[in-house]
Amino acid sequence: MRGQARRGMADDLVAGGMAVMVQVGYSGPDVRADVEITAEPAAKFGFDFESSCSPLYDDLIRDQVWAVSREFGEPALHLTCIDSGALPMVWSARLTAVICLSLGLEFPAVVSDRKFSGNGLRRSRLYVPANTPKLIPNAPLFSPDAVILDLEESVHIDRKVEALALVASVSKAVDWGNIELMVRINSGSLGLSELMTLGSSSVGTFVIPKVGSPEDLASILNVLDFCESQARIIPLIESALGVENAFEIAGCSPRVTAISLGLEDYVADIGATRTVDQSESWFARSRVLNAARAAGVMPLASVFPRFQVEDDVEEYARGARMAGYEGIGCIHPNQIGPAHKGFVASGAELERARRIIEAYEQAEAEGKGAVGVDGAMADLPTYERAKRVVRLAEGGMQ
Repeated sequence: MRGQARRGMADDLVAGGMAVMVQVGYSGPDVRADVEITAEPAAKFGFDFESSCSPLYDDLIRDQVWAVSREFGEPALHLTCIDSGALPMVWSARLTAVICLSLGLEFPAVVSDRKFSGNGLRRSRLYVPANTPKLIPNAPLFSPDAVILDLEESVHIDRKVEALALVASVSKAVDWGNIELMVRINSGSLGLSELMTLGSSSVGTFVIPKVGSPEDLASILNVLDFCESQARIIPLIESALGVENAFEIAGCSPRVTAISLGLEDYVADIGATRTVDQSESWFARSRVLNAARAAGVMPLASVFPRFQVEDDVEEYARGARMAGYEGIGCIHPNQIGPAHKGFVASGAELERARRIIEAYEQAEAEGKGAVGVDGAMADLPTYERAKRVVRLAEGGMQ
């Protein structure tokens, strides 16, 4: 029914002369895995294309263009397509975006019965710009615990709709397996619109930027409820106000699965300057970490801004683990391996953790309380900490 309404609206818009010229995607000598499509008003639907791929794919491309156009009733548009080896899911996204933008149509919601992906770990969260077809399909190859398709800071304001279309298409086409698929939406009304599109998709976690208070999440939660979504949210705290309200934010809804601090925006908000030792953000990092633990959600450290030196990333991750964080943000695939290494305890620490778990569970079975391990008492908090050490080291849920 929704598709029929969309086709009828498309006919009315074109008949009323409301279609406009629009271009989406990119082309050029350095562009790979994308397709640039220009839509112009015409007497009837038609298209032409040039492709860097083998002519063997021409019929497949034609079939896909016609298939997407029929979803909109073959609107009176002419499409000019310059293909740089785009995958079918990219073609679908670009075609849907250019038709919706040209006709001024609401972007269609995505409905998927695909199960949420992930393995419970978030040692590494790899940010990927949401409008980069050449990067998105390759992200799983680097085995991060989570991939964040970023609709916010990495996408130009004029490219938001086509980026959303690409995320929608990717969420349907890619099996992420043990990698948790996250999407960082925009703030304000634009973010709510993105949630309406993706709320019923296979995106299991939405990263919410610029959260200063629980009230900032009210509309987000309402939209997810409206979509009957099981998705979780990770509020990003990026201001002095957000730091002050961190506990209330972390505990405001069962959908909140973790919280994180956006250091760049926070440091700017308090008028400080970023330093190598991060002394200017020590209070905020401690406050957000403590708030997460007090509320029973996962504390996640901010991104590490440099990726040239892997030892620095590993040291940053190790410091985050020892402070109590469960993971860090990554801005380059080269950071993923060092991040995971940083969240693995030393051999001696890991063996001691296993001894604590074994001894405590044996004592529990015998109806005892705290137990001595290596000359020190091990109680319930010690046991829980030991389980966390083993879980992070083994790369799976315990």
